[in-house]
Amino acid sequence: MKNYLTVLGLVGVITAAIVIFVMRGEAARSKRLTEETQAVGFVATPVEWWDGEENQEGHTLTFAWVDARGAVHPQTMKEISWYDQSTTYKVCYNPQDAADWKLYPADHVCGS
Repeated sequence: MKNYLTVLGLVGVITAAIVIFVMRGEAARSKRLTEETQAVGFVATPVEWWDGEENQEGHTLTFAWVDARGAVHPQTMKEISWYDQSTTYKVCYNPQDAADWKLYPADHVCGS
């Protein structure tokens, strides 16, 4: 029983460390993405895929965005399960590295 509790405690500590690490990384990324722009030509195509265990349903998102320098960045995001057609999206990006971007709901404050 003591070994079981030790293993359970260890698993809990490792899980908590992973969660904290991921949350801190995402918060740091969000703070880097200070510029925002529209997702232009946004198209969500319904798709199904096999994830190795079962069929999944979602969308392929195709759009482009233009950075402050006027460069156009075409994007395709495949197998997206979180897309909501009733939500308007925008792009937040890092002005020093246009490859560092993320699609957010329009009410998200970039850089926060």
